[in-house]
Amino acid sequence: MKKSMIAVAAALLGAPAFAQEGSPPPSGPPAPDGAFEITLGGGYTQGFGDIGSGQPSLRNLTAAGGELQLGLGYRINPNFLLGVYGSGGMQSNGIFARGSNIYTATAGLQANYHFLPLETWDPWVGLGAGWRALWIDRPVGMESRHGLDVARVTAGIDYRVSPQFAISPYVGVAVTVFLTQELAGERSFSNVHSPNVNAWPMAGVVGRFDLFGGGGQASTK
Repeated sequence: MKKSMIAVAAALLGAPAFAQEGSPPPSGPPAPDGAFEITLGGGYTQGFGDIGSGQPSLRNLTAAGGELQLGLGYRINPNFLLGVYGSGGMQSNGIFARGSNIYTATAGLQANYHFLPLETWDPWVGLGAGWRALWIDRPVGMESRHGLDVARVTAGIDYRVSPQFAISPYVGVAVTVFLTQELAGERSFSNVHSPNVNAWPMAGVVGRFDLFGGGGQASTK
């Protein structure tokens, strides 16, 4: 009887160890599911291309600058996010805007798709569209231009530190058309004549915070 009890106890104690050895370990923290997501970050941006007929190019007005980004969204499941974005930045002077302060801002809607949300390293792509503004504060007065980011494409890779936090380098480009403007000395906005398509490449790092959601299952190998 005593030998039987020892055998049963040994079997019970050995079962969890056997199960642990037989099951592959998770590769990373659980991915977020149904979370409210906040992204904060910053990096480089610069405009290229012509604004419109009879106007200087963005390269002549502005040079490389920095911007801060904010994103708010809902992580529907570990793969998909729907939300809004905004940014604000300051550009260096181009040769036609020396002695000026140059500011940019954007706001719009975006969707992100995560390819490997259950892994520690998770590549993603984003697509958005919205509003863009460019202000040039010259010694003789303020110039203001507004238009559309017709398409804003971004891509990056998350390193998930925990279910609630990831850090991600990113690159991207926005395709923009400026539609209306108020130049220095003018008192009302007018349409940009023959507006051209221009591009705003960007690169930087964001932190991703996922709050109030449930963690997905960690992946297994």
